[in-house]
Amino acid sequence: MNKLTFLLMFLVLLLTSCQAANPDMISLDEVVSSFENQQIPIKENKEPRKDSIFSMKLNGVKPAHYELEGKMLLVYIYKSPEKREKGLQDFHDKTAAMDTVSYNTYEVKNVLIFYVYEHDMSLKVKFDDAIKEVMSELEGQ
Repeated sequence: MNKLTFLLMFLVLLLTSCQAANPDMISLDEVVSSFENQQIPIKENKEPRKDSIFSMKLNGVKPAHYELEGKMLLVYIYKSPEKREKGLQDFHDKTAAMDTVSYNTYEVKNVLIFYVYEHDMSLKVKFDDAIKEVMSELEGQ
């Protein structure tokens, strides 16, 4: 009887530990898939610019580095929307006294994305609407 009880307890523990912490959270794979679904040609950057302020760790999270037509696209995946908000605040705190290049931020659930397009702020950002579509798709997941 003890072996059966132990086995059942072990199975329950094993099954509960395999469950996702929060099924509403978005993974990096889901973000990449959404870009693909919107036919936005991102590619992973295996040699990111380490000197960029956009490559820094924010609220304990390092970004995944991608490129969108030669421009930086950084994706931060947090454990919760609250941690994502703290990550963005961390960025604002760290860059408050800096003169940064042109960029847009996009937020949904636990995901924070920086698109660094580095051009005149008065020009329309080429992929802005498309990235917003990606974020809408992720919001619906």
